[in-house]
Amino acid sequence: MSVPMIAGLYQRTRGGKSSLPSSTLHEIRASLKVNPEYRDRMIVLAADDVSARQLSEFEIQAHRIFTDAPEEIHLDAVHKMKHWMCLWALKEYGEFLWVDWDTVMLRVPDLAFWAACRKYKSPKFIWIKNYWATVNCGVYYACKEWIPMLEKSLSVEVSEPNDELLWAAVLPKDVRNQKEFWWDGEVAHVWSENDFKNITPQTFFAHVRFLGWAQKIRNLIPDDQFTTRKTGRFA
Repeated sequence: MSVPMIAGLYQRTRGGKSSLPSSTLHEIRASLKVNPEYRDRMIVLAADDVSARQLSEFEIQAHRIFTDAPEEIHLDAVHKMKHWMCLWALKEYGEFLWVDWDTVMLRVPDLAFWAACRKYKSPKFIWIKNYWATVNCGVYYACKEWIPMLEKSLSVEVSEPNDELLWAAVLPKDVRNQKEFWWDGEVAHVWSENDFKNITPQTFFAHVRFLGWAQKIRNLIPDDQFTTRKTGRFA
């Protein structure tokens, strides 16, 4: 059985002051062009009615609208809403795969991918050497065993209530040295063209700085192993 793939949209609310998430809206538009299957495969969540209306402009119906989230979440949605959505998904489904909009799906996740997710009953994050927040949540997996820690993280004191810092605060201190918390080639971080070398036939998602690289990245994988491209759905 596959893991629910989730994504979301929320306003850039910080300290109760909101602005439109213009960069995210641009990413959604670009992402759906290179990942048309996201419309069918993603469970997309909206922070509020405004976000739900914005999603509808992309022909996406919000699966759930979080108008009932605590006030503190809405007052700092830019930092905490994603975390709150993930906690809901964990309680609702027992596990999830969060996928940011600035990703390229190279292959549809298969049984081997889901088995890799579940192998250690631990979250899986993108490894970026010397990353400021320790973990990167561009594409990450979590399972029900971590509900207590995710709940705890919402009240942890961090330098800013960023979801990655909240996660890092409740992970083992030596998490960098524990392989079970990191993707092993299934997800690649591509922030420059020098990072194209990180793409292998085992890569399912590329977390990218520029979605316009999608076709170049897909061309790196041989046709006989790039099953999604052969369907024509990622042309």
